[in-house]
Amino acid sequence: MDKRVKYSIKQKRWAVRSILSGQLSIKGAARELGCHKSAVQRWLVQYQQGGVKGFKLRNGSYDSRFKLHVVRYHIKKGVSLMQTASHFKVPNEGVVSRWVKAYECLGAIGLEDKRRGRKKSIMAKKPRKKVDTPTDPVAQKLAGMQQELDYLRAENAFLKKMEVLVQQAAAAKAQARRPKSSGN
Repeated sequence: MDKRVKYSIKQKRWAVRSILSGQLSIKGAARELGCHKSAVQRWLVQYQQGGVKGFKLRNGSYDSRFKLHVVRYHIKKGVSLMQTASHFKVPNEGVVSRWVKAYECLGAIGLEDKRRGRKKSIMAKKPRKKVDTPTDPVAQKLAGMQQELDYLRAENAFLKKMEVLVQQAAAAKAQARRPKSSGN
């Protein structure tokens, strides 16, 4: 179960104003809200850089150009991951950290979008046969009846085969039960 809690802008604003006015420390505000102090530190940086609007973060996917811009800003300016994330409104500095590591290992290629999920099959799928659907209502009804007839025939053949298999299994069981006669 996800234990993360989303805090409202009102709660974030209260925590930041309490810290800036000197009423609470970062650790005290975190304790009051029941969150980690790093979250409160992030809110403080976001508030200092963008005011209340700084709390509105950009969620979702990012293209490789944006990631490259963020990483180059972080390296060029020498600012912390938290400040970089706050400047670009990325929700978490951990995301920026992953981008920096990928950039250091693989360069700009490491920041390209990686597709998630199951890979496409190597074998191409067979193209479906195009079924002509008649436009005439009588022809449509006839086609529907033909489909139903084909289905019922297949079902009937299946049941007959199943009955034969059950009879064979019963005969084999009966054969196994019979006592073997002695050869005298």
